[in-house]
Amino acid sequence: MKNKNILRFLFLSAGLIILAFMIYKIGIMTILEGLYKVGWWFFAIIALWLIIYVLNAISWKFIIRNEEGEAHVPFPKLLKITISGFAVNYITPFVALGGEPYKVFELKDYMNTSKATSCVILYSMMHVFAHIIFWMASILLTLIYLKPPWFSSLLLASLFTFFFFAVILFLQGYKKGLLVRTFRIASKIPLLKKLTNKVYNNKLDKLQEIDSQIAHLHTYRRSSFYRSFAVEFISRVAGCFEVSIIMYALSPLYPNIHVTVADAIIITAGYSLFANLVFFVPMQIGSREGGYMLAFQAVALPSAPAFIVSLLTRIRELFWILIGFMLMRIGTRIQSQNTDVISDCKSNENNPDLIVKE
Repeated sequence: MKNKNILRFLFLSAGLIILAFMIYKIGIMTILEGLYKVGWWFFAIIALWLIIYVLNAISWKFIIRNEEGEAHVPFPKLLKITISGFAVNYITPFVALGGEPYKVFELKDYMNTSKATSCVILYSMMHVFAHIIFWMASILLTLIYLKPPWFSSLLLASLFTFFFFAVILFLQGYKKGLLVRTFRIASKIPLLKKLTNKVYNNKLDKLQEIDSQIAHLHTYRRSSFYRSFAVEFISRVAGCFEVSIIMYALSPLYPNIHVTVADAIIITAGYSLFANLVFFVPMQIGSREGGYMLAFQAVALPSAPAFIVSLLTRIRELFWILIGFMLMRIGTRIQSQNTDVISDCKSNENNPDLIVKE
């Protein structure tokens, strides 16, 4: 635990140093002027991400829906869980999976625990699966649109091949389940062996049940699978317009810069890929800004607007984190009030003196 904290401190310190150097190179006044120019366009960014969250919830709804086409979870509730779940993931150190247990907890009001767990795992898999396909499509777009030199093309082709095999592994997970196989592999890793063996031996029946539910979606509900994927992929593409909106707002400062839709897709894909490669940096300090700068340089754009874009995505992220936690609080309060009302009603039924006579 001590070594882990030391590593986290070192990564955070390195990120802060890189961030400070970037601010120094670009200039604090240039950054502040850029943030000021965005102004009311920031609300367009907020609205865009509301659309993205709605698309995420629709994608998840296709997964939860049963064979008869009935959705067990009301859509407003599903949207609330989606926003709050992503908010928890944003603040989870290292691996952004803190929101998954919360999602399972919220879904338990509508289905049993194993079904809720499989629905959460299936959507997490779909979220990653759509992102991988998005990266593959972006690589093809980069090769066609930018025509990079041979070394960069070779690197991109290697990445495309890696993602292709990752897609095959995901499809195998969809067909045969994921948990039992994952625990078997983890049980052979020295550091994870003790913990995973305990869970595997005690919860094997539950793991197999969840795996069967995971496999059921791709095997017997393929239309729901492809609809969920299509909507989730569209949400990935929609996220690229955040760069377009910000750069349009910054056009008075950078009149000679024109960001096309292809540029926005390549920038977003490049940044997200870099951010996932350095997931171990706390809060993506420095790595997010560096990722955007590298992506902007790839499409021959200057680094100053890239830094402004990264700061605005942080502000947007903070806004939706606050909204997500407010929704969690509101939901908990309403549920607590309903529980109190039900409890009072039951106590009144057992007390004849409190029954109102007509």
